[in-house]
Amino acid sequence: MIALVDADSLLYKVGFAIEDKVVWNEQEVALGTEEPEVEYYTDLEVCKETFDRFVGNILFAADCDKAFLVFSGGGNFRDAIPTSYKENRTNNRKPLGYAELREYAETTYKSFTPQGMEADDYVVHLKTKEPEEYILCAIDKDVLYQTVGTHYNYGRDEEVTVNDFEAVWYAYYQVLTGDTSDGYKGAKNVGPVKAKKILAECENEQELWQAVVETYESRGQTEEEALHTMQLANMHQFDGENIVLWTPPPLERPL
Repeated sequence: MIALVDADSLLYKVGFAIEDKVVWNEQEVALGTEEPEVEYYTDLEVCKETFDRFVGNILFAADCDKAFLVFSGGGNFRDAIPTSYKENRTNNRKPLGYAELREYAETTYKSFTPQGMEADDYVVHLKTKEPEEYILCAIDKDVLYQTVGTHYNYGRDEEVTVNDFEAVWYAYYQVLTGDTSDGYKGAKNVGPVKAKKILAECENEQELWQAVVETYESRGQTEEEALHTMQLANMHQFDGENIVLWTPPPLERPL
């Protein structure tokens, strides 16, 4: 089988692991008299060797003989959804040597860079389309837990198995809790424990959506807010050719 790797995180993981930082005016900073003067260093050859070692570890752990790496390209359809998305990442920097390491990875391994979406969306689509061809290898929970099958979390070195209902359920769970790493909020004052309790009795997708909308409205939020949040959270909006934004199942409204 082929290890289908959501490889964005792998670049960051390797890049930051090898990078060194020097603060030239450390004493002045400690005294509070100056802002830090920082310079970063890296060793690209060590980065490449480490990247190869990580890919080899993934192949071994996932019991695959080939790797297919997917990287995020330009643009992201979620940016057009009228809800904050990854605003908390605007000032986050890439590790030194990121571009060179990515170029190395793209030329050394079979890889693909989709446009208008994240690598997350593409790997979920490909794994869903051809489940017997690939082992999904990722670290992000939305990728792993919204996709049916047995996957490999290379950040935790563990297998993750998800059935059909669990894959649907997890997106609704995220709509309730929000996702701090992706910078979007869920229902007000709903954390993981409360979200699980709200969804505990739901047996199908219509009941899940009903529970989410009722929770949002009980907190002064709207169904439209819940819809937009689901369009941020849902990983199944690429059909192989186009982005088709998620639309909800019909609600049972009281007469």
